[in-house]
Amino acid sequence: MSEQATVNNRIGAVILAAGYSSRMGSFKPGLQIGGKTVIARLIASFYDAGIKDIVVVSGHNREVLKSLIKGFDVTESYNENFPKGMFTSIQAGVRKTDRTLRGFFLIPVDCPLLEKETVYDLVREIKDDSSFIVPCCRGKKGHPLYIPMKYREEILSYDGTNGLKGITDKYDDLMIRVETGRESTVLDMDTPAAYEELKEFYERGMKSEALSDLAKGRTFYLVRHGQSQQHKDKIFLGQTDVPLSETGRKQAEEAKAKLPGNIHRIYSSDLKRARETAQIICSEVTEVKGFREMNLGSWDGRYIEDIRGEFPELYEKRGKNLFSFKTGNKAENFYDLQYRVVKALTDILKKDDSREIFIVAHSGVIRCIENNLKGGSVENAWQKPETGGVRVVRV
Repeated sequence: MSEQATVNNRIGAVILAAGYSSRMGSFKPGLQIGGKTVIARLIASFYDAGIKDIVVVSGHNREVLKSLIKGFDVTESYNENFPKGMFTSIQAGVRKTDRTLRGFFLIPVDCPLLEKETVYDLVREIKDDSSFIVPCCRGKKGHPLYIPMKYREEILSYDGTNGLKGITDKYDDLMIRVETGRESTVLDMDTPAAYEELKEFYERGMKSEALSDLAKGRTFYLVRHGQSQQHKDKIFLGQTDVPLSETGRKQAEEAKAKLPGNIHRIYSSDLKRARETAQIICSEVTEVKGFREMNLGSWDGRYIEDIRGEFPELYEKRGKNLFSFKTGNKAENFYDLQYRVVKALTDILKKDDSREIFIVAHSGVIRCIENNLKGGSVENAWQKPETGGVRVVRV
């Protein structure tokens, strides 16, 4: 793939930079990474990949943004409706795109570590004028999203319900996921802490430490938490925080008996059913938010039969697209869970050099850990342990 290939495809880009940056506390486009402002870095990345038709959407701090992009051959699109949300900025950017383009990339300014190789990977997948294309890291969707120009009018006329997802969800079968293996596609900087993490990642040469290297030579004891009453009642249980039942406490005691007797520390999801299981096993418990069960959104905590009856089409869609299905904007799918869990485990292994690692978590989390430790992914075949069950993985 070359710069000429992207030029020949007549592809543009829209960079969203209109927001308040309220969570960050500083104007994000002007923040520095590696001696360049965030907005300059994104523009340069597209230039390097051969993308020359670039629209930058302004809103809050318009004059500051204009000064930051002065000198770049880009088109500014002012979104006077930026307080109404990101979708209005998407519409403002799309409105200024050249209608003769084949399609365009869409990216928010808080995802500044775009690599030209990612652009090339996505362009390589353009085979028609109907498919959306998104880069992924360990299955988790990232940025930029490629949008064919045929959707221009639909975006401009849409009422904004559920944002752009309200449109892309209708064309789920036309969403091409490209596994890039690049963490730069999924890192963003919504908060000061995330900004610092992103800068550290850049200073490491944008290289992620491989889980396989960190796990080599270690043994992992993976314990599924004991039963709660909600499990028995057939309730969708994600991050709804419920305690162990009496049966669950007995299962935790049984799990303890299956483990070595020299446990000095155990890592646990911070949800009650996992934390209580861990506390029965070991007095030294380190809670890990990244080991929480999947966020099931509006389905969380509801009876499975009620969900099936109220949302029959969505429930059927979930069965057909188990790994990519989400119940809503705030929810997670298995790919999101996998990225979060592997990152949490990697962070632990960088700090803890113990030869034996003990973890109490949930079935979805254990699936992600076990399959990735074995060199696979969440999609690989896997047998769910019973509540209180123990899995041992030697790497």
